[in-house]
Amino acid sequence: MAFTFKQFSVIDDDASMKVGTDAVLLGAWAGQGMPLHILDIGSGSGLIALMMAQRFPSANIMAIDIHKQSIEQSINNFKASPWKKNLTATLVSFQDHAMKSEIKYDLIVTNPPFFTNSLRPPDPSKKLARHTDTLNYTQIAEGISNILHKKGSFNLILPYENHKLFEKKAIESHLSLTRQLEITPVEGKEPNRILSEWKFEKSTTESDALTIRDRDHNYTEAYKKLTEEFYLAL
Repeated sequence: MAFTFKQFSVIDDDASMKVGTDAVLLGAWAGQGMPLHILDIGSGSGLIALMMAQRFPSANIMAIDIHKQSIEQSINNFKASPWKKNLTATLVSFQDHAMKSEIKYDLIVTNPPFFTNSLRPPDPSKKLARHTDTLNYTQIAEGISNILHKKGSFNLILPYENHKLFEKKAIESHLSLTRQLEITPVEGKEPNRILSEWKFEKSTTESDALTIRDRDHNYTEAYKKLTEEFYLAL
């Protein structure tokens, strides 16, 4: 049984908080092989964790968030899924989890807050989801270095202009960029997102690019191929 976005419930009906393309891309792209322990940081309603469960059915997946309503929603979504035995949702900050976790994760994923310089939204729940006030890039990189397995990988998606900011912090925490995918929203536009994979093991960076929609705003074949197992129809 394939997980489908049309069956996925969200926190509220504000379009900015619904299932987004960033999460879809990360959930479909992140990870390789057979990870046994997976962590989803800032899990929201649990979408990426569910995608990890579908792709890696032998893995135990921990979803963490500091937003109580998000964790409650994740728990409900996990219970309704075919992978409920593999999924756990916990109300905890990443900083605390990184200090206390006894698990070294094979795969860590996050669609982190990134509107560092933008005006703060009035809704506190949206502020938690969108700003680096509660989890900045230094804290992410340092925390990852504490709980990532020596052969594990950390995967995230960031705006194009923020990737270099995180890269500096990651290198300081002895992480190496091993894979990246530049995302262009519409054919003819500039890239606006980067998916990246980080490991302790140094290697040549594997770089690629993907365009989501063509000039007629139809999904490209590359995007369909990456995400097809998660949609009812594309």
